[in-house]
Amino acid sequence: MHQPRSAVISGSLTALLAVSLSACGAVDSGSAAGDSGTCKPSDVTLVQSGRGLENEYYVAVNAGARAFANAHHPRRYQWIASNGDSSKQLSQIQSILAKGGKCVVLNVDPNESSVLPAIVKAVDKSGAWLVTQWNRPDGLAPESESPHWVAHMSVDGVPQGYETAKALFESMGGKGSIVALQGILDNAPAQERFRGLQKALKEYPGIKLLGDQTAGWDRTKAQNVTQTYLTKYGHKIGGVWAASDSMGLGALGAVKNAGRIGKVKIASIDGLAEAVHDVRDPSTGYVATTPSTGAAQGGLGMSIGYAAATGRIDPAKEPRGHRSFYLKPLPIITRANASSVPAPTDTAKLDFKNLWSQNGRPIK
Repeated sequence: MHQPRSAVISGSLTALLAVSLSACGAVDSGSAAGDSGTCKPSDVTLVQSGRGLENEYYVAVNAGARAFANAHHPRRYQWIASNGDSSKQLSQIQSILAKGGKCVVLNVDPNESSVLPAIVKAVDKSGAWLVTQWNRPDGLAPESESPHWVAHMSVDGVPQGYETAKALFESMGGKGSIVALQGILDNAPAQERFRGLQKALKEYPGIKLLGDQTAGWDRTKAQNVTQTYLTKYGHKIGGVWAASDSMGLGALGAVKNAGRIGKVKIASIDGLAEAVHDVRDPSTGYVATTPSTGAAQGGLGMSIGYAAATGRIDPAKEPRGHRSFYLKPLPIITRANASSVPAPTDTAKLDFKNLWSQNGRPIK
């Protein structure tokens, strides 16, 4: 198994973390931590941070965030792409805070859990407002750190990994061998989803895991890793479980190149339109994915941060279930229901007035 992407978190990130945690002198300290929002709506700058719009998941996130911005002041909305570089993401955020100060609302998918403490520290010092998705270190939570870290939302990856794995195993008749593609190993969702796979493996003794390896959420890397596995194990491989659709689609490319389309079953997670299309087509062997939560995370995350910045809510007075929460669970997508799934960028059902409409259970 590959180690986490330590090459990405290089010495430059270490230096940035040290500067951010010790000084944060480059950011505006115009609001003390704990103050309720006092920004005029017209003064708020809305910023969405994720890996990059070449990834369809982030296209959906951007669609949700932009839908909220369009209802308020679209000219003050900005997408910033980290391109999978944690040091770049931190530097971008610090630069924006230096210019915008306390009226910046950041909705952020931290590239890795380890960069989040520095982001929180910078936001807290500037008096700005932060909502995060997916990644956070164990023991770090909005309710215990800062009112300016308004909320953290995620999707419980264990049932996602478990249900997609079960669908894969059932498509294989409950017996045979698989390989698994993991996400970035420092990501909470990658860890949860793999635990779901492991849970399913315990219930299906006829399924053998030949190997698992990280492909870093990347389609090209996933195709290369899968090709290596197909060369090594040949026809022993009856299925591929992937922790994201991007990697599942990469695996499908390798399977096609190997002339085994339809014979090697594939299941993954995220609800990308291309993956849903392949699930609809039985000839591909793509048996399951999950509904996309990108638009909800973009739009509702932005609306929660905006509510704090403008004084509609005081995060310090909100219950724990409004500060750290999983989104409501959704059933997986199989060929039986794939034709009725809305597009990942569909924002029609997002209710920006009801900030907590998608809240499921609190994150422990």
